[in-house]
Amino acid sequence: SAAMRMRTVPVHSTFQKMARLTREVGRKAGKEVVLVTSGDGTEMDRAMVERLEDPLVHMVRNAVDHGIETPEARRAAGKPEEGVLKLRAYHEAGQVHLEIIDDGAGIDPDRIAAKALERGLISQNQLAAMTRREILHLIFLPGFSLAAKVTNVSGRGVGMDVVKTRIEGIGGSVDVSSAIGTGSTFRLTIPLTLAIIPAL
Repeated sequence: SAAMRMRTVPVHSTFQKMARLTREVGRKAGKEVVLVTSGDGTEMDRAMVERLEDPLVHMVRNAVDHGIETPEARRAAGKPEEGVLKLRAYHEAGQVHLEIIDDGAGIDPDRIAAKALERGLISQNQLAAMTRREILHLIFLPGFSLAAKVTNVSGRGVGMDVVKTRIEGIGGSVDVSSAIGTGSTFRLTIPLTLAIIPAL
């Protein structure tokens, strides 16, 4: 409908902001990172785009800060010194999919499991029954952080749990997959419009 069209905007300008952010965060972290986008013309509810901006900022920052290695580490691993961060948007089955893909170090499930145990977020018994995917998803638990010390400067006080809460708050879901040495993919699946969400 025409009313619906007035409310939708392409994700293009949001992606442009993320490109600037990638450059800034990369420079500060002493990393070479390029942002590659696809699906910039994908339309979304304006209100959705606004609500997505904060979680996206956090995830882009996270990918550059934690995912992508330093040029030296990449060189040593036989990878190009410049890291690649991909932002991809597409429509499927009445939903918008947003992917944040980095070609960084990947997330080590063993490190996550060890940290979650150390923080008392899960028990040894719970861990024994978990799949690799479930272990990766522990990064979304409140209080989870791989940072040795949580500093306000790095923004690490705000964890992935906030991203998850925000995305679920607009009726969406977050998934993560990762391969050690190859990189990680965060996939957000969100409804096309906030209008679909029943008023709380």
